[in-house]
Amino acid sequence: MNNIYQITENTEITPELAVKYIHKHRQQGERLDRLYDYYTGSHAILSREKEKGAANNRLVCNHAKYITDCTTGYFMGSPVQYICDGDISGVKEILRRADSETEDIDLARLGSIYGVSYEMLYFSSGENPEIKLASLDPRSCFVVYDDTVEQKPLFGVYYMPVYGDNDFVKGYHCYLCDRDNVTEFSLTSALAITGERVSYPHYFGDVPIIEYYNNGDRQGDFEQVTSLIDAYNTLQSDRINDKEQFVDAILLIRGQVLGDSAEEESETYKAIKEYGVMTMDDGGDAKWLTRQFDEASVDILRKALENDIHKFSGVPCMNDVSFSGNSSGVAMRYKLLAFEQMTKIKERYFAEGLKLRLKMIANAMLMKSAVKIDAENISILFTHSLPENESELAQTANLLRDIVPNDRLIKLLPFVPEA
Repeated sequence: MNNIYQITENTEITPELAVKYIHKHRQQGERLDRLYDYYTGSHAILSREKEKGAANNRLVCNHAKYITDCTTGYFMGSPVQYICDGDISGVKEILRRADSETEDIDLARLGSIYGVSYEMLYFSSGENPEIKLASLDPRSCFVVYDDTVEQKPLFGVYYMPVYGDNDFVKGYHCYLCDRDNVTEFSLTSALAITGERVSYPHYFGDVPIIEYYNNGDRQGDFEQVTSLIDAYNTLQSDRINDKEQFVDAILLIRGQVLGDSAEEESETYKAIKEYGVMTMDDGGDAKWLTRQFDEASVDILRKALENDIHKFSGVPCMNDVSFSGNSSGVAMRYKLLAFEQMTKIKERYFAEGLKLRLKMIANAMLMKSAVKIDAENISILFTHSLPENESELAQTANLLRDIVPNDRLIKLLPFVPEA
């Protein structure tokens, strides 16, 4: 598991210091690449080798992608809402123009895969620069914090690969972002600093690279069940192998001569295989020599593995019979209790990153436009993409009509668009 990078607050932040942490970060490359491979379907089963002639089907049942896509859709399928008693229309317009809804989905997906995700805030080029958001590849990005209990970010680094001929990495273009400035510099493939260094202010008042945690351990959603996924792939592959070997069973012939020489016997074998028939003398016998396998027991093991994958990942199998029928909202939530708890943890950590984003947007608005926004008073509301019983929600809203403000009640109704 990757540890949080920390240094003392008064440490001088330089490209040389950044390179030291790039070396540390690259040591995690194998783990991060492995998680990416599992999400994209490059599982361990694909590299399995068997002796020549043996059936070697290699099936990938991509539970990893299923887990990430389900958790991302459920957690961030509905856009995040920002609520404040004051006027925050300027902030909402910045987020709309930066397409924050799509950005949030991408950050949630990357966090589900790698355990962390990263976002950079920057200004677009041109006469009228606008605040933009960019999700960054966790395999090429990290944030370093101070060594106090507050763990405030001191700087972030994004080192973007630069490719040469034949698609090999010939170097890196690096962005070193501290609380005041962005410094751009280049590295060779051996991580040696080369060329000029360019520094400029970013106007966000804090480190403009934000690290979003997927959970407290910074683990991906399927990371703890990769061994179960491997076992499931192996089992399913070997089931197909058994079927294939059954088709290619050995023909056992007794009491029959198929030829006076090896050449004649070979021709007879080919004819039997081609035409599917053979003639035999009296007393001759032929039957298939096959290996017996218990399909029912294999299917029990398959179901046990699948149940464990969903149990330990916390993501339910939506094809399960327990999800059939027209269940009420309360009944559905009981079935999704573990999923809900996992998503609540995601919310807590993701909200910390969003608060930092809002704070830096407010800082930039104050410095560039003299518009003051109190980001601390903006509440963040997550809405899960779960089928709702709209009739029940409408009845609940009606019962609370004289107790809860109407603007809050309207937000309970998914079929009423946000104003």
